[in-house]
Amino acid sequence: MTPRPLPSPQLTRRSVLLGGAGTLTLVTLGGFATACSSGDDEESSDTTVGEETVNLLSVFNAQGPFLLPGAEQRITYAIADFEGVPVEGPETLTFRLVPPSGGDEIEVESTRHDAGVPTPYYPVRFTPEEEGIWTALVDVDGQEAEASFSVSPAADVTVLARGADAPRVETPTTTDARGVDPLCTAEPPCPLHEVTLAEALAEGTPIALLVATPAFCATAVCGPVLDVLLAVQEQVPEVRFLHSEVYANPLAVDNVAQATPTELTDALGLTYEPSLFLVGADGVLIDRLDNIYDETEALESIEALTTT
Repeated sequence: MTPRPLPSPQLTRRSVLLGGAGTLTLVTLGGFATACSSGDDEESSDTTVGEETVNLLSVFNAQGPFLLPGAEQRITYAIADFEGVPVEGPETLTFRLVPPSGGDEIEVESTRHDAGVPTPYYPVRFTPEEEGIWTALVDVDGQEAEASFSVSPAADVTVLARGADAPRVETPTTTDARGVDPLCTAEPPCPLHEVTLAEALAEGTPIALLVATPAFCATAVCGPVLDVLLAVQEQVPEVRFLHSEVYANPLAVDNVAQATPTELTDALGLTYEPSLFLVGADGVLIDRLDNIYDETEALESIEALTTT
C-alpha cells in the first residue's frame, strides 16, 4: 500500500489561529533561513545607507495578541540583510522600545544568541506598561532599523502566563498515545514522552515542557529548538523534560489547517508554536521561552528552575 503523503507544512493551523495577521516568520529553504511575510502588514522595516540595507525581523507574533502589559515579556529579533536574509549581526545590540504614548523609552541591551539554532537572534525582555502599538529601534553599525509590535489587553492574551498553575493534563506517552498520531514528529522520535504532564507535576520536580511540531512547524524552528532541549538535558538531571506535539491528527487531514489541536495545546491557550514552558517544583509557571531559543538561553533558564 502506498503511504499517504504528509500534508503541506506551509499551510498550517497557525495562520488560522493568528486570525490572518501579517506575521513575519522564518522559513528554512534549502538550508538557508529566509524571511517571508504571511500577510500584508510586515513586522520589519529597513533603513538604507548607500547600497546597504539593515532589516529588523520580528521572530514572534508581533501583531498579537501575544504580549500583555504589567508583567515581564520576552520578544526575539533577528538582523537581516537587504534581501531580508538573517545575518549574524553584532555581538550585542541596544534596543530602544518606544511606547504608544511616545513617552519614556525602555532601553534593553541584548546579546546575540546562536548556539545550536540556524538563525542568530536577540532576546529582549522588558515590562510594558501601555497597551497599543510599540516601536523597537536598533542601531546596527550606524544604521537605524525599526519594527512595530503590539501589546494587547491582558484579557485577549490566552497563553498561560508566568505565575499561573500548569494544567494537569494527561498528555500522550509512548505507552498511551491518547489518540495523538503521530506521538512525535521528530525524526527519529524524541525520548521526551515517557510520562504525562500530570504525572510529572505529581513528582514535585521542575519541568521543562516543549510544545512543538517539528514536521509541521510554521517557522521551521520547532526541530532545532527540540534538538537544543535534548542537547542540554543531561546538564540538568534534576529537571523533568517533556515534549508534546501541537496537533492530534495531522496525518488524518489533507491540510494541517484542518488538524485538531491536542488537549494540552488548548489547555495552555497556545495560538503559536513552538513554546518552552518552564514550571517550578510547585507546579507554577516560572518562565516561558517562545518561538526561538538557543542552548545558552535554554540552559540558563532551565537551571534557574533548580534555584527557585
